[in-house]
Amino acid sequence: MDKQTIDTYNREAESIAHLHAILTPHRIYELIDRYFIKSGTTLDVGCGIGRDTHWLTLQGFPATGVDASEQMLQRAQALYPDEHFFQDALPELNQLGKAQFQNILCSAVLMHLTPLALNTACLRLLQLLNDSGCLIISFRGTQATGNREKGKLYETINSADFLTFFEENQCTVLAQESETEATRNLTWHNFVVKK
Repeated sequence: MDKQTIDTYNREAESIAHLHAILTPHRIYELIDRYFIKSGTTLDVGCGIGRDTHWLTLQGFPATGVDASEQMLQRAQALYPDEHFFQDALPELNQLGKAQFQNILCSAVLMHLTPLALNTACLRLLQLLNDSGCLIISFRGTQATGNREKGKLYETINSADFLTFFEENQCTVLAQESETEATRNLTWHNFVVKK
């Protein structure tokens, strides 16, 4: 992951954690309820303060959270001491080795990767996903000038290219949608992929 982005998350962990605590990704939760495999081992990539990892576990998707930011993970562990979190980063996710998961959530992460790293990251996510497993990805752009928003990298991801990538890797895209978050006037792109 982009070093400046990780540094920003570490430096501003408290304010970012406060923002994440008051935002609830209702649509992502609806997609999880509809498509994730109940009781399936679940990975939350880019777990931040652990909000979604905890919610997943409560809903019957036993989850592990992974994040690149040490400071965000410290907050996650303090908020949810019974959940399992560890530090690792896309595109490699080296700490996971040959682990396999039935469900993977990767929300608000991929836009922080360079175009070259994006392809590697998506291949790694598919490698970690069991056959017939479900992957939910969500990303957004930025309204900031250039590709930095408050220090964090925001690369443009072309949804059509993204769809083609998964189809070329023998996956089925079960859902593809865009939604506007009214409070911040941001457009989110959601994909549900079955391996």
